Amino acid sequence: MYTGERPDDVSLGDEFTVLVLRGKGDSIISRMNDGRVILFNRESPIFTDLKPGTVVHARVIFVAQNYVIMDPLTPPESGSEAVKIGLRMVADSENWEMSVIAQALLHLLEQLE
Repeated sequence: MYTGERPDDVSLGDEFTVLVLRGKGDSIISRMNDGRVILFNRESPIFTDLKPGTVVHARVIFVAQNYVIMDPLTPPESGSEAVKIGLRMVADSENWEMSVIAQALLHLLEQLE
């Protein structure tokens, strides 16, 4: 179940929802709260459906010091939930100007719902 946050301390088998981001070139990634890169299992049948701006529920299958590999478990979703996850990521960033804008947009979305 998505809790709105990704844990910094992950273990094999942990499951959570992540926002798919554009990496270098044509690659797709995500990021942990602590800055580690999340890579996706390329052998997953869902891998080709992953696109930047979508969210996917995934399971941790490998943990390294600088990155985590996850296996997508559900087809990716787009829409308002993906937008909110992206805004929460920016709101938690160290760039205070972008953080304030993201927090304001999140507040507006909550008011509209």
